[in-house]
Amino acid sequence: MNNKPLITVVTVVYNGEKEIEGTIKSVINQTYPSLEYLVIDGASKDKTADVIKEYADKITWWISEPDKGIYDAMNKGIERASGEWILFMNAGDYFYSDTSVAKMFDNDADYSAYDVVYGDAEFRLKTFSYIKQAMDAAPDRFMPFSHQAAFTRTSAAKRQKFGTIYKIASDTEFFMKLSMSGSVFKRIPVIVCSYDAHIGLSVRNEVQRSKEIVDMQVKNGAPYTSYYKKFIRDAYIKQFMRKLIPDSIWTKMRENKIKKQEGIE
Repeated sequence: MNNKPLITVVTVVYNGEKEIEGTIKSVINQTYPSLEYLVIDGASKDKTADVIKEYADKITWWISEPDKGIYDAMNKGIERASGEWILFMNAGDYFYSDTSVAKMFDNDADYSAYDVVYGDAEFRLKTFSYIKQAMDAAPDRFMPFSHQAAFTRTSAAKRQKFGTIYKIASDTEFFMKLSMSGSVFKRIPVIVCSYDAHIGLSVRNEVQRSKEIVDMQVKNGAPYTSYYKKFIRDAYIKQFMRKLIPDSIWTKMRENKIKKQEGIE
């Protein structure tokens, strides 16, 4: 008899015909026995919907309709979710292995005291990948984990939902507000997801992401300190330099910096 909690996985996509199939396969191939899968396409203009249709019999529910952006689409997933826990695995990202969900939930662990349980992530760059261990801390300034590695209690997600003011960093705001409202977080030493860290939205929009993070901090009571001023100033410099440097050189510089920071040979 299956008495495992139902897990809802939501995939949001727009014009992702090249990425969506890999994401879908990583979800439907999970060995975990109690999984609900929702796919929300923002009325893509390419062949995304055709790819989704190929797997429709493996998807619990899907829709293709216009939305107001990624976080509006993610809120549609929250509204539709019926699982005890919900996780967002959007187009281009994957579960790290077919047993990722099972390792988080197919055991005797008691998560009754927690509102968010999260694991570690693989970060995929152009020439290499590395494992980024999440921090044992609730969100404050920044995300201590990848949102693709976080399972949130669906009841808490339905109360909170994602804000739609911020276009890049609303996931940071979502978890920060859960933390501020008293939600309890717990890191589990499992590699949950494989995240495309090469050309993601936040990587391409350093300044906007930085401004959004600082704005949400100040709106929630943090003083606008020199730390935040430097944070935004550094983002402007980085984005300006990126326009001057060819992509191939910029990618090499960024990856060399990450290798040094992570101690990768």
